[in-house]
Amino acid sequence: MLWWMFIVFCLLVAVRIPIGFCMLIASLVYLLVDGTIPLSIVAQKMISGPNTYALLAVPLFILAGNFMNVGGITTRIFRFAKVLIGHVPGGLGQVNILASVIFSGMSGSANADAAGLGLIEIKAMRDDGYDEDFTIGITAASSIIGPIIPPSVPAVLFAMVSSVSLGRLFVGGVIPGFIMAGCLGVMVYWMAKKRGYRASPRSSLREIAVAFVDALPSLLTPFMIIGGLWSGFFTATEVAAVTLVYALLLSAFVYRDLDFRSVVKVLYDSAYMSIPFIFIVSTSMVLGWIVIREQAGNQLGEVLLAVSTNKFVILTIINIVLLILGMFMDPAVSILLLVPVLQPTLEAVGIDMVHFGIVMILNLMIGLLTPPVGSVLNTVTTVAEIPMEMVIRSVAGFIIPLLVALVLITYIPSLVTFLPNLLFG
Repeated sequence: MLWWMFIVFCLLVAVRIPIGFCMLIASLVYLLVDGTIPLSIVAQKMISGPNTYALLAVPLFILAGNFMNVGGITTRIFRFAKVLIGHVPGGLGQVNILASVIFSGMSGSANADAAGLGLIEIKAMRDDGYDEDFTIGITAASSIIGPIIPPSVPAVLFAMVSSVSLGRLFVGGVIPGFIMAGCLGVMVYWMAKKRGYRASPRSSLREIAVAFVDALPSLLTPFMIIGGLWSGFFTATEVAAVTLVYALLLSAFVYRDLDFRSVVKVLYDSAYMSIPFIFIVSTSMVLGWIVIREQAGNQLGEVLLAVSTNKFVILTIINIVLLILGMFMDPAVSILLLVPVLQPTLEAVGIDMVHFGIVMILNLMIGLLTPPVGSVLNTVTTVAEIPMEMVIRSVAGFIIPLLVALVLITYIPSLVTFLPNLLFG
């Protein structure tokens, strides 16, 4: 019967039914065919699923990211990044990456980066005469650093379903995030040399100091988050509330770029983004319960272990599967459905779940850059006001350095686990 549910799910996805309804309808088909399970289980699982303390962080991160975008924070981050490294070969391409790294330590969302910083970055690069494919490609690719460097919305979901420490998972993304930035930076440097892009004039120390002071309150956010986690001053879930309050105070009282009309719009937009997300979590709980009931995890584990008991071989297979799934499935759905199924096998072969969490999140973030689902592609299409086909072509080449980063963190686990072990023991 599990196969029938899977077939129904795939057919619904193929005809572009919203993913939450795909999971709900497929689950109902399973229950009706089985006939022994009361349909009330659907309501029970949908209500209990989102009723999780850790999940509170997700709408709060979404709200915080939206406040940053309208409150002048993203503008100041971009300005500081420009005066700091705008003179490096690749110019605004390098600035694009650094701005995303800084913003990722505040928002935790790839789409928030693409929508907020992306609007500023694309305009600046167009005004400076950069090729359209280069501008769009690096803007989209750099935005997925956001969910890797803490805080991270996908990490909240992974921690919720795997019972892994969210603090360790947050900190584990720091080094991989910088590796991604480094790989993209090398790509930008090579393309700049090949195409003859000119860099911005080197900024004076005074210009750097002025931009630094202006952006300093924003730049303190990542250190506040990591420091708070390390000292135990607040929990990983409370990070979201702290980030939200800090972003609101900065926007309204320090930068004073936030008015009442903007607040209302931010609240509306954040609710509009959060409600579908929570619905997906609710319906995935029903489908996930069915998958566990059918012992799909044991069956999948037997298949993987029949291929190899080497953890790196298993990680390679899972990477390939996740890259394919990322093209068709929302990252939240993949995490909620696959982690409970894969976890027993991963632990059996000695794979650290913090390590796997970052590997999985990076896989799924690359999926945001691939059609047909890729939500970052849709965001950049809207922001840049260009056809989707052009965005896809522009982004394709920038996936290569991201795959290099994925290979590095997959086969060198210490790149992920070093900082969590150092800070938390």
